[in-house]
Amino acid sequence: MDNYEQLKADNKRLKKQVEQLSAYNSDLKNELEFAQATIQMLKEANRETINI
Repeated sequence: MDNYEQLKADNKRLKKQVEQLSAYNSDLKNELEFAQATIQMLKEANRETINI
């Protein structure tokens, strides 16, 4: 395989990795948003419990 063909193969592989990492990043963002919302809900519940 010449250099050009190797670069094409590497580029294809890297593009696939970028797509996979992008999807993983999106999943992590969704999990982070859910965790932040849960923390906020627990903080508010905690404040209500303390004020009772």
